[in-house]
Amino acid sequence: MSTTHASDRFTALPDDQTLAATVIALEEHGFSVEVADGLDAARQAVLARIPEGSTVMTNTSVTLQETGIADAINDGGPYESARNKMFALDFATQAQEMKAIGGQPDYALGSAHAVTSDGTLVIASASGSQLASYAWGAANVI
Repeated sequence: MSTTHASDRFTALPDDQTLAATVIALEEHGFSVEVADGLDAARQAVLARIPEGSTVMTNTSVTLQETGIADAINDGGPYESARNKMFALDFATQAQEMKAIGGQPDYALGSAHAVTSDGTLVIASASGSQLASYAWGAANVI
């Protein structure tokens, strides 16, 4: 395995002025933005947006794992885990049903790979499975 060093340009946190301008740009593009100060605050902010009983798809995301959001959704609790429902099926015989479950939840959760200061989110997916729910299928995306 090899690793590549990421430039500080891509790993440094923005200053307050840049963050404020980015929030405004995102809101101008129709995003609802909440800046959280730490992993616990981020988890609480996300879970507060999801009504109990909602069907929630936790897309593959280190951020969802590190914040504990994935566990809060998939390990019981007041939500219906689309991921658990989907992976209880047989991919060889029920792939279309799996796609419907994962692609059309009440809420799709994931992480952006980049947020630009002009209010653009960049999202990539190795399999493409996340993109349908983000762009069209999910009623809400966080």
